[in-house]
Amino acid sequence: MTAGKLVEPKVITDLNQRIVCLLPVGFYFNDKRWEMIWERYEKKGDTLSMADLKALFPDEACVQNPAIDTGETFKHKK
Repeated sequence: MTAGKLVEPKVITDLNQRIVCLLPVGFYFNDKRWEMIWERYEKKGDTLSMADLKALFPDEACVQNPAIDTGETFKHKK
């Protein structure tokens, strides 16, 4: 993936096609951020929410006002 601002949302998945996170339009993406996302995912053991992205990237305007977190999760867990 090339560094730069995303012009469309990007879904990152692991090798088992489980969702790691959804990056919004306007998110600046580079190798360092890629590594930060994967480290957080491995530590959490679950899909990263917008709140996770907000905490990881406090300087990123497009993740600072995420929708209200209802606690609903992705349905990939058994």
